[in-house]
Amino acid sequence: MYLSRIKIQNFRNFSDLDVKLGGNIVIVGENRVGKSNLLFALRLIFDPSLPDSGRQLGLADFWDGLAAIDTETTITISVEIKDFEADADILAVLTDFRLDDDPDTVRLTYQLRAEPGLEGAPASDDDFTFISFGGESEAKRFGHDLRRRITMDLLPALRDAEGDLAAWRRSPLKPLVEDAFVGIDAAELKAIGDKIAAASAAAIEFDEVKALEGRIAGLFLAMAGPKQDVKPSLGFSATDATRINRQIRLLIDEGRRGVADASLGSANLIFLTLKLLDLQRLIENNRRDHSLLGIEEPEAHLHPHLQRLVYKHLFETIVDADKDHEDSESDEPDEEGDAAPLSVILTTHSPHIASVAPLNSLVLLRPEAGAGTKGYSTAAIDFTEGEAEDLSRYLDVTRAELVFARGVILVEGDAERFLIPAFAAELEISLDEHGVTVCSVAGTNFQPYVKLLCALGIPFSVITDYDEVDEKPRAYNRALKLVRTINDARGGDDTDTLVAKIDELTTWRESFDECEAFGIFVNKDTLETELFEGDYAQAMIDTLREHNFSSERKAMLDAWEEDPSTYDRKRLIKMAEQMGKGRFAQRLATRVSGLEVPSYVSDAIEHVIDLV
Repeated sequence: MYLSRIKIQNFRNFSDLDVKLGGNIVIVGENRVGKSNLLFALRLIFDPSLPDSGRQLGLADFWDGLAAIDTETTITISVEIKDFEADADILAVLTDFRLDDDPDTVRLTYQLRAEPGLEGAPASDDDFTFISFGGESEAKRFGHDLRRRITMDLLPALRDAEGDLAAWRRSPLKPLVEDAFVGIDAAELKAIGDKIAAASAAAIEFDEVKALEGRIAGLFLAMAGPKQDVKPSLGFSATDATRINRQIRLLIDEGRRGVADASLGSANLIFLTLKLLDLQRLIENNRRDHSLLGIEEPEAHLHPHLQRLVYKHLFETIVDADKDHEDSESDEPDEEGDAAPLSVILTTHSPHIASVAPLNSLVLLRPEAGAGTKGYSTAAIDFTEGEAEDLSRYLDVTRAELVFARGVILVEGDAERFLIPAFAAELEISLDEHGVTVCSVAGTNFQPYVKLLCALGIPFSVITDYDEVDEKPRAYNRALKLVRTINDARGGDDTDTLVAKIDELTTWRESFDECEAFGIFVNKDTLETELFEGDYAQAMIDTLREHNFSSERKAMLDAWEEDPSTYDRKRLIKMAEQMGKGRFAQRLATRVSGLEVPSYVSDAIEHVIDLV
């Protein structure tokens, strides 16, 4: 099974959130946008450790944008679940909660509402009550019986991993050790206890230790009196056979140190390791049917490379291993979309974790003025197999900075990537202050990136070259395909009619002007020639002179300096390539001060800035 959709109305940051999900969920977004509140919303439905008093929300939990709260105003949180039929146990738990018009989908709902029969608007938290029901009928209630089979566990952001590991009652090691000791013979444990008691007694027999024990016991008795005396003594550990397992502690560095000596990052990884083992144990022992593991900000105290290594393993190995185990024991064929009995739901500010997350797992939360936080998901994007592979590789290599941006400028290569920030500075625009990222797609295949940005609701512009071939620019078909993708994603007017109108225009330039409304900006040739024929001839010549060209090419640069109109387009591009377009652009970026920014570049920058 997997969560396929979540809807939230009138709860904290959320006025009306409706987002599709695709199994594992990686939630990104700025601070105070509601990531933790989204996890808590899921806990209201799935977490059995949350008491009814924790589910009893109040006035402060309603969305701030509500004009008033009356007897008809509710907080409603619902999730939809798919692919639950392959597991007979899950099917038995969920089958009564199918949707009437879609039996392949289950819906579970939490709702806070005014007390029945309340006269007047609710005035305090006591005026509300909550219900949990499934399907489309409030008569189909659910509670602990469901939550103990399909369970959500949460590792909070400010967790004290070291403290929890040290405290036996809270330690995730406790259930693992207790389970391991179940099959051990009591007589064997007693024999071990006797040996521990003998060793402990031998150590206490030292005069210095006996004296210390006597001072502790004597002072305690003097302060507490005989009726409250607990008779303290010194020893290595409790030796009762039924308590020996409680003395087991997790050690590090080949047993030389305890967990208290571990770094904060190592302690968190140990805690996560034990928690995952415990969840797998519960499923294997039929104590639950599906685990939802929520993790807030898992990047805390972890080096970036370790973040990627750990969570890549979590997504690709642990979760997939559970899925493979489940499939191997089933007589049914392995079907695409079947989910593991462990789902991961995490919130993160780390591009390193987002870069290794499954492509269909990303959920972006963005605040919208007057409408609360909205959610955007990659789960339902119609990527081709090639597009999905390209995007996954791109997000991995670029550390997924794109999905954390408020706005994005897509460019063809490194030259634009290095120069655009410098051009923006000339326009007195700080891209960083506006949260705008320049992303190179290393070519002209903008389609998958535009699909991704449209799905995530991230404003963007595309800067691409004219690339004339046989009097027809390659950019033309490129731009029209992007217009189709963008218009379809926005739910605009009939796309075929729109494209036909653009296609009927008299000149290429008129067509490209129409495409600018969709954030697509095309120059007159290529970046290098556009700049040289503008104000940048001298700056580009000075930059090329930094490279160790042949005397023939140096003479060519001298001739171009004397008369820029004599420059050779192909030779200019070839020389930039020979120097390395990236390095050429980096060095040229130091010489743009006081020069006019090409209009198509300034328009593309301002297009995104206006939207963010």
